[in-house]
Amino acid sequence: MTTKTISHRSRSASHSNGNRNGRLRTLIAGAKSTASHVEDQASDKLEGLKGRLSVGLSAVKVKAKSIAKAARRQAGRADEKIRAKPYHAMGIAAGLGVVAGFLIARKRSAAR
Repeated sequence: MTTKTISHRSRSASHSNGNRNGRLRTLIAGAKSTASHVEDQASDKLEGLKGRLSVGLSAVKVKAKSIAKAARRQAGRADEKIRAKPYHAMGIAAGLGVVAGFLIARKRSAAR
């Protein structure tokens, strides 16, 4: 091979590598642009989701407070009735205990 042939091949390889590097840079720039666009869209959607979750959480807190208030009110009523007639309350509790025991024993004997 002559010096002329070697230098021609070097220039050709150099030109080919430069073209590849340019295409690679263009591809990387496109990927970065696409990633940035996707990130912007995801951020917008996340902000919307955060807003909806915040509204939902507020609604759940209000409902939980309402339920807790109703439960306290019912517990107060039950306490008043139990204090007014304690023997009736003990009889009802004993009756429920007997029924629960009967059902549990029945279930165990059926499982055997």
